[in-house]
Amino acid sequence: MIIKKVEVKGAGKKSAIIEFEASLNVVAGASDTGKSYIIKCFQFIFGADAPPKPIEQANGYTHLEVTFETNDKKSRFTLSRELREKSDITCIELTNNNMATTLKPSHKGSPNLSRFFLDQFNLGNKVLAKGKESMNHSALTLRILEKIFLVDETRIISESSPLGKGQNTEKTQELSLLKTLLTGEDDSKILDAKEDKISKTNAKQKLDNLEDFLRQFFPSEEDAKKSLIKLDEILQGLEITYEQAEEELNQLIASNNLLVTERNQFRDNANSISRMITNDDILIGRFRILEKKYLSDRERLEANSEAVVYIEQQKIVNCPMCGSELTEEKEIDVDTIIQGNMAEIIKLDKHIKDLRSTIRNTENFIDKRKIELTAYMNEVGRIDALLEETVGNKLKVNRKLLRDLDLTRSKFRQQRDQEKKRQNILEEIGRLQVAYNDISDTYKLDDFSKETKQFSEEIKKILVRWGFPNGNDTVFDIDTRDIVVAGKPRSHFGKGYRAICFAAIIIGLMEYLIPKGRHPGFIILDSPLTTYRKRDESVEIKDEEVFLANDLIYAFYRDLCDYYKNSQIIIFDNQEPDECLHSEMNYIHFSKNENIGRYGFFPIN
Repeated sequence: MIIKKVEVKGAGKKSAIIEFEASLNVVAGASDTGKSYIIKCFQFIFGADAPPKPIEQANGYTHLEVTFETNDKKSRFTLSRELREKSDITCIELTNNNMATTLKPSHKGSPNLSRFFLDQFNLGNKVLAKGKESMNHSALTLRILEKIFLVDETRIISESSPLGKGQNTEKTQELSLLKTLLTGEDDSKILDAKEDKISKTNAKQKLDNLEDFLRQFFPSEEDAKKSLIKLDEILQGLEITYEQAEEELNQLIASNNLLVTERNQFRDNANSISRMITNDDILIGRFRILEKKYLSDRERLEANSEAVVYIEQQKIVNCPMCGSELTEEKEIDVDTIIQGNMAEIIKLDKHIKDLRSTIRNTENFIDKRKIELTAYMNEVGRIDALLEETVGNKLKVNRKLLRDLDLTRSKFRQQRDQEKKRQNILEEIGRLQVAYNDISDTYKLDDFSKETKQFSEEIKKILVRWGFPNGNDTVFDIDTRDIVVAGKPRSHFGKGYRAICFAAIIIGLMEYLIPKGRHPGFIILDSPLTTYRKRDESVEIKDEEVFLANDLIYAFYRDLCDYYKNSQIIIFDNQEPDECLHSEMNYIHFSKNENIGRYGFFPIN
């Protein structure tokens, strides 16, 4: 983009306007004509808190407007700001129905000027490293970036780096800025590095806690790994012994398998007979119940017969109440009833006899089975005694051995578990120590020496074209963020050479960055040549500040006219370009004379 116009307005005042074009623009002329005021206007429109200091000619002026246009002329916008401290900025998009947006001048707040401006050339949302040890960071803001496209007369002759003064944390931030500009890669990785450093602090705390825990609960200095191996060997021996004892026990049991089988057979027979005796006892009980029923039925039949005989012996008499005569409707056949009862009694007697015979037989069977049961149980007892004599003692010894082995094994397993915990703690300490050692205490910027070398070549080409002494031996020193010419740092030159080298750095940076889309496309230089004076052949030269090859100023302006048609350079200087070059640039002369040309920035009342 390029700057088209700067305008300062006030109610009832004729606007102070200066217009610029693409390529080279030179505003030259006498002092106190408003050149420095315009520089301050640029600084203010780019977000400075304070407006330009009031001068007599600026009385009554209240608003500043700066108009920008993209290189393809498809977009044009104006930034407008009231000339008071910390005022907001209004962006008016002239190619979009004059749509206005209020922007905050600082990077804080939304929307803000920095975000709007930096997004125009792919530098929005960039993170700069601010401290290598503290790992502090900052956003790339327009006020930081301003250093590379707006240089006032104080900075251009300073001994500090063109990127800043390099004090305290500024050096890291300046290097980060340069790397971001040259490579396009910012230092957002510092955010992760800071998280890692916090993790390192946490890891150190864990290390201290684990080591303290280890000293308190595992005071042994023995190597945990060797101790664990030793315990594993002991446990393995115990396991083998235990398995051997179990095998011996199995052999003892197997060697007496026949006795055990025989004993089990006798025991099974005894159990079977016992069940049979139980069943017979139950059956006898049921027979007894049936016998009682038969006897009960027999008694009932006998009573029935006696009752019939008794009834037969009774005589019929008149009713004792009314004296009526009672008559029998049917005669009772007593003999038939008695004979029937007797027949039933004979059957019952036979049943009772048979039942009692069955009970006696069953009781005899029970007695025989009890004898058999006793015999079988005696055999079981005999075999148990035999097993106890041959196997029992050995089993007791073997089982005691197994119990002792199990206790010993449990004891060593506990020791092994403890030792395993100690080894796990030591392994965790080792892992944390490795992680702790791997995390750097300082943030390291990525290497960008290759890009720096390419940037150095751009500056060298410019100084050679300008005819700067030893310009072909120019390198950019990353440590000082400045150039060294023929082994001599820029800061060691006099003011004049410092200023023109400063200009070469800023122009070279623009030339390097514009093709990569990371530069606004314009630069503003205040007094890059003012401290020079042409060589006076009659005066002996003693100070390089007053010495300048006769064609240096011409070469400077000639080069800017020829090489920068597709970008914009705005120079404010008291040093006039050769008159023959005026037509090849946008030349504006402030005469400070009411009768000659333009007096200055502000119109004369």
